[in-house]
Amino acid sequence: MNRRPMAAIALAVLLALAGCSVGYQPSSAEPSTADPPETDHLGYYDGYWHNETLDINASNGLTESETEAVLSRAMARVQLLRGLEFEEDIEVELQTRGEFREESDDVWTEPSEGTRRLDNAQFEALFLVGPDEDVVDVRSGNRGDNVLGFYQPGTGRLVLVSGQDPATLANEYTLAHELVHALQDQRFGLESLGPATLDSVNARNGLIEGEAMSVQHDYEDRCESGEWQCVGTGGGSGGATGSGFHWGIYFAGFFPYAEGPSFIAHHRERGGWDAIDAMHDDHPSTAAEVIYPATYDTDAYGNATVTDRSDADWERVRTEGGPDYAEVGQSGLASMFAYTVYADSTSTGVIDRGEFINAGDGGLDRQRPFTYDVRYAEGWHADRLQAYADDDRTAFVWNVTFNDRANATEFGDGYEQVFEFWGGQRVETRGDAEVWRFGEDERFRGAVWIRRDGTSFTVVKAPERAELDDVYAPAGMVEASA
Repeated sequence: MNRRPMAAIALAVLLALAGCSVGYQPSSAEPSTADPPETDHLGYYDGYWHNETLDINASNGLTESETEAVLSRAMARVQLLRGLEFEEDIEVELQTRGEFREESDDVWTEPSEGTRRLDNAQFEALFLVGPDEDVVDVRSGNRGDNVLGFYQPGTGRLVLVSGQDPATLANEYTLAHELVHALQDQRFGLESLGPATLDSVNARNGLIEGEAMSVQHDYEDRCESGEWQCVGTGGGSGGATGSGFHWGIYFAGFFPYAEGPSFIAHHRERGGWDAIDAMHDDHPSTAAEVIYPATYDTDAYGNATVTDRSDADWERVRTEGGPDYAEVGQSGLASMFAYTVYADSTSTGVIDRGEFINAGDGGLDRQRPFTYDVRYAEGWHADRLQAYADDDRTAFVWNVTFNDRANATEFGDGYEQVFEFWGGQRVETRGDAEVWRFGEDERFRGAVWIRRDGTSFTVVKAPERAELDDVYAPAGMVEASA
């Protein structure tokens, strides 16, 4: 199998959960004079114990030596909570949000033309980006607003994004989170990731981010209880979401942070951290395994197929270094439905807000802020999307399959409501197939042919209704002039 470097792992701020509790007790920022442990170093690192207090006033920012002291103490704490020792020292780089925005395009490399087209096609199928939008640009804009820090696997580079200028260590919780990624990289190797789809990335990151969030939550609990002194400088450093912030793309990418902790908790209860260690050699293969932890490493899910039936004008989109097809998974489907709750403040979403968002009087649920087993996406079994190009125009064919007819019916009802939400009009029905049209002035302009076959749906989209048959021959049951 071809391997490629894993992209930078970023911690995105969840607005209602950002912040750091601060507790100061007089002590010293110098290393402890106590003798280091002879064998068990889990709660100790480079002269600092996990429960030490530091004589630091963080209100005006931290000096370089103070930052090093907080870092070493945090590494001792992460070792203790995760039950693993670091193999190498970690350096922390601090950036202002402006510096991060300038560099982010270099951290997240530009995709090839084929990869970009395929990526856009899958998010068009989910009604998250339209034919005139680019999901690569959307992600870049989102990151500039809300990334708190990131770690680059294989390089050992850990960056924290500060809301202050000059940059300072603003949030010990974010530091702890990214240190878990550094520990994972040293012990298990995060730099290798096989050919990836949205579904497989969300699946593996459900393990990676779920583990980091679980340790972060344990870290927070000890800080908030007063057991540990924790340093902060006035809360999180995430920027406010502007008018261009895209909630649908955010939901699709936030999946590992929302569902991962529950997945980790399920397996830790049964096998401790040893069970999680083993998963790094056999990580989840689909996001549904993370949503429903008991289905991990079972035969509950399968593969979907799409047959090429395009004419010579529509050439299959191929990619370099990755799969030339897309799989959105249940996390993608759930994000499509959830986006309608936020996309238009004047309309009612396809699902109720409470079906996706777990909130109470105290704000969003820390353990599981979003729930991706919404009823219209439940029972996902497999999907596959293939994109086709005719010069600068793109079309796609998408197969979505469910576990049983009841789940398929539920999805079909929900997907139809999504069509209607975005201004689609049903222009023909014949048997199990329908054609929908979106006007030239609509965000998702074009024509869609959709056919159900038992538990599966085949969805074809083309720029014009007359071209549906050119993209996928069975759609020829529709007369373009009708």
